Amino acid sequence: MKKTERIEIRLTPEEKTKIVNNSIKAKTTISDYVIKSATEQEIVIYNDIEKLVTQLRKLGNNVNQLTKKVNQGRITCVDLEGTKKELSQIWQSLNLLITKTV
Repeated sequence: MKKTERIEIRLTPEEKTKIVNNSIKAKTTISDYVIKSATEQEIVIYNDIEKLVTQLRKLGNNVNQLTKKVNQGRITCVDLEGTKKELSQIWQSLNLLITKTV
């Protein structure tokens, strides 16, 4: 639906700064942030998600490198215990983030 209506409000510089910063944290526009806040929609901010994504990418890269070497016959036995532990830690961190928001 096309947005055609406007509302103007007055606020202090501190309030404006807080709204702007919160919209940046939520990775949304100021308008969307204010609308969601005013209409009691839940706004979820994941602070540590980028670190977890980076860890998952590195882990995936390591698994891909190991797979390539196994397929080339350069290695025959792979110990994935460290990889399993790291993946388990990432999984637990993601679950913790999810349960905080529910």
